[in-house]
Amino acid sequence: MNDWSTDGRGNVRSSTIVGWKAEPAKGDETGDVFLRIEFSVDPNLTDVSALQFRLTRQQADHISGTLGGLADRSSSLRGVCREAGALALQRK
Repeated sequence: MNDWSTDGRGNVRSSTIVGWKAEPAKGDETGDVFLRIEFSVDPNLTDVSALQFRLTRQQADHISGTLGGLADRSSSLRGVCREAGALALQRK
């Protein structure tokens, strides 16, 4: 994560996603997808901005697979941590 933007303490800077929309690109047969991501840097989520992208079918498939894989790994890790915590409590 060396190329990620960080704050003064080295934490990754990020914005909260408050919404997203995806639609097939109309008017062509490429399989491209329009993706709109709405986000906020405001903790109260009152100031919302958006970025819009046109993804090729391959890019959309790759992003989908990558995010799905990360979500699966994250869920698995949470389950393992919960089980380890429960075992630790049982041993006390």
